[in-house]
Amino acid sequence: MRVIVTGGSGRAGSYTVKELAAAGHEVVNLDAARPPADLPGSYLQLDLTDAGEVYDVFAQVRPEGVCHLAANPSPHGFPRNQTFTNNVLATNHVMQAAGDLGVRRLVYASSEMATGWMTSDELPPKFPFEETDRVPSPNAYALSKYMGEVIADSMVRQYSAMSIASLRINNVILPDGYDVLRYRREHFPEGGVNFWSYIDARDVATAFRAALEGEIEGHEVFLIAAADTCLDTPVQDAVERLYGPGANFAPDHGPFDSVFDCRKIERRLGWRPAFSWRDA
Repeated sequence: MRVIVTGGSGRAGSYTVKELAAAGHEVVNLDAARPPADLPGSYLQLDLTDAGEVYDVFAQVRPEGVCHLAANPSPHGFPRNQTFTNNVLATNHVMQAAGDLGVRRLVYASSEMATGWMTSDELPPKFPFEETDRVPSPNAYALSKYMGEVIADSMVRQYSAMSIASLRINNVILPDGYDVLRYRREHFPEGGVNFWSYIDARDVATAFRAALEGEIEGHEVFLIAAADTCLDTPVQDAVERLYGPGANFAPDHGPFDSVFDCRKIERRLGWRPAFSWRDA
């Protein structure tokens, strides 16, 4: 399959490019930043907020699939309007161009923050929580990622031949970057904004491949995270220490299990996370 990967020069994007190329897909990386010299596939530089550039590249490449990872990845350090405008415009341009050019499968890099829980003082109604559990968020990054899912809902109605999978990606950790998780353990209870969850970049890549190659109709949203937390403290105790009592944990929730329920993508697409800091 000829696949466009936007943001293929980035952290999760570069691993996605490698995973798809290794699986035999013809990969074209669209990014404002040049990729490492050893990254497989071809590369085109463009500004995804420029609709003309996006349409021109899609007309040249004629992709059969698209993995859209490009975005301003940080909710901090940028003006809120810049983060929101960049992410929403780029996503709308990519999805609309894909629909107009006849792409049949698009995989969108949404975020854990689209759930809203990362920017709320409220707790989810239950742990683990699933795709339907969310709360509105005023955070520009969280809102931009959720708006991408709303755009996807509209696009699959307009382009009935195209299906979209939105992956709510957790905090991405590079294979040689697990020291970040050690820092979070050493500074506990700080760093609990996402309930001490994470995901290895290699697992992000396999989730994109599963969503690209799997059977999906319309628009579906999937949570993806490592199976465990980054803590050596039971998550039930950690949540109570940071938020106070009252969290509703399932009776069988393990002490180190992630609170992100990823069973939907396992049922639908057969994906499970393979990497944990405990094995590193």
